[in-house]
Amino acid sequence: MDFAKIEQLVDLVARSSIAELDLTQDGTRIRILKRPSAEAPPAPARPAGGSDPQIPSANHKDGPAPGAPADIVVSAPMHGVFYRSAAPDEPPLVEVGARVEAGQKICTIEAMKTFIDIAAETSGVVLAVLAENGDEIAAGQALFRIGPAGSS
Repeated sequence: MDFAKIEQLVDLVARSSIAELDLTQDGTRIRILKRPSAEAPPAPARPAGGSDPQIPSANHKDGPAPGAPADIVVSAPMHGVFYRSAAPDEPPLVEVGARVEAGQKICTIEAMKTFIDIAAETSGVVLAVLAENGDEIAAGQALFRIGPAGSS
């Protein structure tokens, strides 16, 4: 990996909402960590279970039961191209209704000819896939909605 590519990756991390990028390519490992800046505004809170009108809710029309865990929205950490599978000839990594574990790879984003794996932030059930395979996506765009393990 050349110095120009490393500079591009550092710039990508600086401009995105991701805090860390860990990449291994051709036997070289690069890890870029973003330190919180004193002048940086606080990160926006993620919408939960239908609080964003652009994200359809999987909750019943009466809303979630008091004390029930809210759905988690997995958002794109950066601008890029969204892929549901690890390779063009492979099936999607997850489908609606699939049970996922925290840390499980659920999609890939291609940015600057680099493929970044996106993992589920929590264990649960995939309630919705909110982007189409091959779509260009923006940083912060909702990609998946994951509900508690008992959801369907």
